[in-house]
Parts: sequence; C-alpha cells; structure tokens
Amino acid sequence: MKEKILLEEFKENPRITNENKYHVKKLNVNEDNSFEVTNELINELNIPKQNQNTMKFIFYELTGNIYDHSKFSEGCISGRLINAQYDFRVADNGISIKNSFKNAGYEIENDSDALIKAVNGLSTKNDLGYIERGTGLNNTVNIVVNGFDGEFLLISGDAILYINSEKVISQKNPKKLSTGTIVHLRVDLTTKIDMYNYLNQIEYRL
Repeated sequence: MKEKILLEEFKENPRITNENKYHVKKLNVNEDNSFEVTNELINELNIPKQNQNTMKFIFYELTGNIYDHSKFSEGCISGRLINAQYDFRVADNGISIKNSFKNAGYEIENDSDALIKAVNGLSTKNDLGYIERGTGLNNTVNIVVNGFDGEFLLISGDAILYINSEKVISQKNPKKLSTGTIVHLRVDLTTKIDMYNYLNQIEYRL
C-alpha cells in the first residue's frame, strides 16, 4: 500500500537534515531567505521547468507557515530525486501546530486534531484581504495529492497525518517530536499540471 512507504520511512528516520542523499537548504531565522533557497533547491535537483512554478508556490506556502507561526530557531527545506520521484521535506524546530493554534486562542484537543484542522484551512492569520496560510496548506495538499497523485505527510508533536488520493490516515507518532513540525511530500513531476485547477478548498476527513 502506498501509505506504508512514507510512514515506515519516517519511523525509521524522522529527521533527514544530515542525510547525504538530500540537498538541504537552511532557513535564515533573522531574515526570510525562502526565495533564495527555493531557487537553489529547484536548480540543484533539476526540477522540470513545466512544474517549477507549482513547486515554488508549495515551498513558499510551507516556509511562509514557518516564518509566520512557528517561532523557530532552526528550519530547512530539503529534497532528493530517487526512482523517478521527488521527495521534499520542510522542517522546523518551532512551537508545533497545536501550540500555534492554542496561542491564537483556538480550542484544540490534541496534536491529531491540530493537524487535520490545519490541512482543512484553520489559520492563525486573519488579516483582511489576505489569503490565509491555512488555505495555502489545503491548496498544497490538493496539488500534491490530486494534481500529482502524490503523498503528503505532516508530523507535529505526537501525531502523524498521511494523505494520498485514496485515504486519510492519522496515527500516533512513536517518536514524538518535542518541538517543531515536518512536512514530507512525495511527487512525480514528469507530468505537467495546472496548479490553478487545485486551489479550491477541499475538506479532508479521517
């Protein structure tokens, strides 16, 4: 089954920042350098031009969440190409999704509750006229899962949320993260997609 690939790989190796197979780009805590590191990663991995803008959109959304909400001191985006598929991870050591929601005054039951609400559009950013980052995360899932027929894995606290085109799975994390959040994407970028076809809000249910 598809989901066992990412879930089992994560359990064996929850952090990949020191893994030689990955190209790792560190986020600057004091100044947003997501534009620079995103371009560097895209160039180093030779991401097909037909899907570069789509991946830039995804990277900007995910790194934007880190800068806006996580209060991190370390963060990175990383990627690799293996067996014709791209693996990407965006990770930080911040306050976790659950604590970000709680700090904003939301009632959150636990880490699992926080993750499913995050991908369904709940956001701590409510500026008038601003497209909320929560909506951006939902769009990211839509593009990865429904556009590229890929896999989406979100880890924070003691929870893991896995989504593919067939199912949504929530599990306890056997190696609870004491801080931070990890997003892992697995996609095949050989087929061009139009990301604007996947920017509608979709509700993901367990």
